[in-house]
Amino acid sequence: MPTELPPPGLQHFERVIVCGTCPRCSDFQGETGTIIALESSAVLKTPADPSRWTYVVQLPARGLWKAFFQSDLESAGGVDRESDHLATRPEISFDLAREEGMTWMEGSYRLPGELWKVVIFRQEDVPAIESRPQRWRKPTPWEREATGVLIRIPRSVAITRTSLLGALSQVFGYADWTEVRGPDSMLLR
Repeated sequence: MPTELPPPGLQHFERVIVCGTCPRCSDFQGETGTIIALESSAVLKTPADPSRWTYVVQLPARGLWKAFFQSDLESAGGVDRESDHLATRPEISFDLAREEGMTWMEGSYRLPGELWKVVIFRQEDVPAIESRPQRWRKPTPWEREATGVLIRIPRSVAITRTSLLGALSQVFGYADWTEVRGPDSMLLR
């Protein structure tokens, strides 16, 4: 009989403190942040261990979003309003370093008044930049469905910071994108 998946011990927008003692936590020990996403892939592999729930945490003192296991966090005793985490400007976070010859790129973005979403850029046989909304369903009732966009770029256009920012501007109508160290899109979707 399969082991039932344990519910997460923390929730969306809960304020937390990094308390983990592992090497990946050492630089963040004692910092406070807010959970913006839950991710279940590690706990699905070992359902008997609820400490394997993964959380994407905004660390405002550092201006970045980082993933931690449940065992690395403790509740700080409060929950933010979702509206506290809406963007005030168009922001983009690329998951990978851009290299010559790349044919795709993935990242996360948010528009004013919105939460983080996923963006996938892909070179394809298209005459001009095209976009298509995307949706990723999550396997547990505690996770939120992820949404975003696939942006198809003509093969003649190299995948560079300039071309990707230009594609975002064309698709969303904002010219003033700010690059930040946002959440990893793989954890959002």
